[in-house]
Amino acid sequence: MLPRLNEKELARLEDFLITYGNDFSVLNLAELNGFFTALASSPVTVTPEHWLPAVSGGKVPKFKRPDHQEAYTALMLRYSNDVTAELADLDAFEPLFEESEGEEGPVVILEEWCFGYMRGTQIAQWAELPPQQDALLKVISLHGLEDNFELLDQMSEADIQACVPHVIEAVRGLYRHHYPQA
Repeated sequence: MLPRLNEKELARLEDFLITYGNDFSVLNLAELNGFFTALASSPVTVTPEHWLPAVSGGKVPKFKRPDHQEAYTALMLRYSNDVTAELADLDAFEPLFEESEGEEGPVVILEEWCFGYMRGTQIAQWAELPPQQDALLKVISLHGLEDNFELLDQMSEADIQACVPHVIEAVRGLYRHHYPQA
């Protein structure tokens, strides 16, 4: 197994996301982490041939240089493997949420990660879930679907921050549902 991506490689991967991104693509590592978490949690295996175009908004980008395409693909594959390996230790798994500075200190931004997760469930074409697991997915989709923007606008920052541990537990619960041995 290849070593996990280091900070420099993660920065390069994020640069590729921004450079070759568009209005429909994954544009940051938080969203990519959510996307790969959903794919790793899926009962259906999705091959890179199917998820690579989804990351870039529907089709593989036209790279400026051949070495960019090679590096982009290699970093994507390695990062996908990293997230899958992190999920293997489910109780220690922590999503890669972005943070910003709020009035009272750091604030977790759930939206990008949750949007990535929901994109992953769509690419993997998750089947209808039993009620308990559907409720878990709704905890994530609250922050990961445009349909919920109006509801989120009515929530205070404290209410949104209170959702963070629930999102993490929802991820763990959905993974355990599809991989009970975890």
